Amino acid sequence: MDITGIILAGGKSRRMGKDKALLEIGGVTMIERVAGVVASVCTEVIIAGGSNQLNIPGCRTVPDIFPGCGPLCGLHAGLTAAGSRYSFAAACDIPFLDAGLMRRIIAEIEEGYDAVMLKTGQFFEPLFSVYSRDYARAAEECIKKGIYKVTAPLELVSWKEVAVSPEELAGLERALMNVNTPEEYRKAREILR
Repeated sequence: MDITGIILAGGKSRRMGKDKALLEIGGVTMIERVAGVVASVCTEVIIAGGSNQLNIPGCRTVPDIFPGCGPLCGLHAGLTAAGSRYSFAAACDIPFLDAGLMRRIIAEIEEGYDAVMLKTGQFFEPLFSVYSRDYARAAEECIKKGIYKVTAPLELVSWKEVAVSPEELAGLERALMNVNTPEEYRKAREILR
């Protein structure tokens, strides 16, 4: 099955103070790290939102159709541009993305579902999940109503979860590590030392 990878890179990086996508960990920018893993699993890679500096070989960059409305707008733009019926969405600030976990979520795609959402403990990971092209229509409906929460369109579509047990979660902390602040960035760089 062809899967498009959508890397969400349009955030303002307020807590970090500079563009997170371009920060280096182990000599490689976060966006390049994420793109490398996503490209190993997906047939097409789209960078949704972000600046013109995010020109990564093998990736196509698409602007938000509805700019300034957060990750839901980036997801909408990516799904609208996707060449595949299903897309795996990942944030650009997950530097230790795990291809095996991506494949596990992708393996759960079923006809009739427009989202396959990773659940870790009591929390969902909407920026590490699978969406169908039809999710873009539901997202646009929410955006036009001024509702920008990434999970808001779930109320309008059929979806399922892929739950990770507490035991599995302990081994996935690094794979789901999100880098939003200078302190989190420091910790991420220490992992590769």
